[in-house]
Amino acid sequence: MNLTDWASIATIVGSASTVLLAGVAIIGGTAGLGDWRAKQRAQKELAQEQAEALRLDRQRLLLGWSPNGVNVYGVSLVTTPAEFAQAQRELSADEPSEYVFLRVVENDLSNVNRAHSLRQTIAHEGYLAKAPSTAEYEALEAGRHHLNGASTS
Repeated sequence: MNLTDWASIATIVGSASTVLLAGVAIIGGTAGLGDWRAKQRAQKELAQEQAEALRLDRQRLLLGWSPNGVNVYGVSLVTTPAEFAQAQRELSADEPSEYVFLRVVENDLSNVNRAHSLRQTIAHEGYLAKAPSTAEYEALEAGRHHLNGASTS
């Protein structure tokens, strides 16, 4: 064998090595890319779940709960001095009473306005209701979606 034959063999071996290394790099890179994509999908799904939970929580707090929801209370305002005195006597006796004193406590400076709004709601509507839990609001929303879908079919 002469020098040219050895050079040809070296070129062939070098080329084969290059192709082999490129193949390994592509396979390894593709596997890593798949892992990266799976991780990105999982993070996106988690972010969507968190966003949905946040949206439901905001809606239940901002929109409140309807009178046909959970824990609705029929209420009226105590407005006369005689009834205030009666409420004070009953509450001081530390026994069950139909009276409740309330104070609006929120994290803003509009407590007086919110208390006035609460008095107006009681005077006009005669009902108070608790805000639904996130799960209750989600169930209500699913029910509304189902009813709306059934009525348009």
